[in-house]
Amino acid sequence: MRWSRWGILITAILMGSGMVLSAVVSHSRVHHISENLVRGQAQLVIEAVRQGLRDLGMPPTSAKLERLLTHLQEQGVRYLALVPRDGPFEVGTALGGPPSVELLPHGMEPETVLTEVGSRIRVVVRVPPPPPQAAPPPGAPPLNGEPPSPPPREAGGFQRGPPPGGSPPPPAPANQPPPNRRRDLPPTIVEFEPLMAQELEAGSRRSLLISSIVALALLTGAAIAFRWLKGREALEAKLARERHLAVLGEMSAVLAHELRNPLASLKGHAQLLAEALPEGRSRTKAERVVKEALRLEDLTSSLLAFVRTGTIQRQETDPVAVVRAAAEEVDPRLIELDAQGAPASWSLDAARMQQVLSNLLRNAVQASPAGSSVFARIATEEQALLYEVRDVGSGIPPGQENVIFEPFHTGRPLGNGLGLAVARRVVELHGGSIRASNHPEGGALFRVRIPFAA
Repeated sequence: MRWSRWGILITAILMGSGMVLSAVVSHSRVHHISENLVRGQAQLVIEAVRQGLRDLGMPPTSAKLERLLTHLQEQGVRYLALVPRDGPFEVGTALGGPPSVELLPHGMEPETVLTEVGSRIRVVVRVPPPPPQAAPPPGAPPLNGEPPSPPPREAGGFQRGPPPGGSPPPPAPANQPPPNRRRDLPPTIVEFEPLMAQELEAGSRRSLLISSIVALALLTGAAIAFRWLKGREALEAKLARERHLAVLGEMSAVLAHELRNPLASLKGHAQLLAEALPEGRSRTKAERVVKEALRLEDLTSSLLAFVRTGTIQRQETDPVAVVRAAAEEVDPRLIELDAQGAPASWSLDAARMQQVLSNLLRNAVQASPAGSSVFARIATEEQALLYEVRDVGSGIPPGQENVIFEPFHTGRPLGNGLGLAVARRVVELHGGSIRASNHPEGGALFRVRIPFAA
């Protein structure tokens, strides 16, 4: 199950990242296409302005520009200005400021400059100043651009020929290039809304937003599934441990009950035998029998304590008095107590909690060098009672912080491995937790947290 929940989370992350990355790449491509659309639309708008001015005739007037702007509004044009020498002609509302165009140096080709102004594109057509006009040759059209009046016609509709002594105007050379269509516009400013590009960009942004939302929903669902599977895994592990402890409890109860009476008889007779030996006889073997019988009796007592940790009876108790009573069971001379932050009372099962603290203090004394002091502290932390016990030994081996609380797990040759298991069960019956770690200054640190019971 552990690999399945990680697989779900990794798959969701990869799928969500792929969706977002694909949407970002598509949005980038759409943005590039939109830029090309804007440039193409700008060229079409300038060509439409040029054709409209040609159709309306020159010179431009405000009335002509109004008609032209009305005609070009379907293409998104919102402002039009012509800036000849004799003053600007403008229609519409400009977002890019007053109409002002800098002329190019003589001999340069006209250029078109595009800038973004709010939601519009401002197109500025820059042209070089017109060349100075020379006097028109005979027969050429006047400078005002109007065609010459036709010669008078004779009766019958026949056109008169050239006057006597005159000659017809010379034909235009065959290799003369056509006039430059880009030069027939004065300096021009156009503002238009890139409707197609805006619609394309809006669609791309919607797709990116939808992809992000779907990816976020996918990741959220995966995270929820991950947490649910993790909780289920922890619950299954807890149930398995409780079943295991129940089996151990039943077995321990049977063993403790069956061994307790024979051990009591064995210990009593061994003590009597040691006392009955005459002076001068060695009592070493008899005393060894008594010592081993006491050790077995301690083991049976621990087994019974492990089995009987099923219920607790909480009442208001002085938590400092509980620690002092536990220290009296071990050796109060080797225990330094810090009770400055201790509360006046707390809801506890005093006898069971004294058993927990006795196990922790005894383990701390045994893990420390002979004659060294161990440290105990009482305080409150986040509406919980906190007991801390620290030794000055070698600490807990890496990776053993949770294993040491398992039944029958011990690192001492004469230990039974039930003290910490009993302590954890008692603490959990109080709704609290017990944690083991290594202190930064050396030694093992045990923290017992008992939450406040209303």
